[in-house]
Amino acid sequence: MAIMIDDPRRKSEEVFGGTTRTSNDPPRRFNREEHETKDRSKLAKALIYSFLTGIGIILIVTPIYNLFVSPDLRIDFFSILTAYSGILGPFVGVIAGYYFKN
Repeated sequence: MAIMIDDPRRKSEEVFGGTTRTSNDPPRRFNREEHETKDRSKLAKALIYSFLTGIGIILIVTPIYNLFVSPDLRIDFFSILTAYSGILGPFVGVIAGYYFKN
């Protein structure tokens, strides 16, 4: 014996396993400060992770490359690491400093 359900929320829970927004729900107001904070967080995390990934690649690839090339083609490990950090380090510092200023 089936029970007829007229409530759209209950029907969506039954069909989809969760709730959906119906016209009876009040609309959620846009919070600009929360939105900007999330954007800054995503930007800071992406930049820091990409910077650290680049350093990791340099730490792994440079010694392996130097093993397989002749001595006159080898890359100086410390100079490439210094150049990478010198170019991208200030950007990472500014973004991280701005994000963590509070």
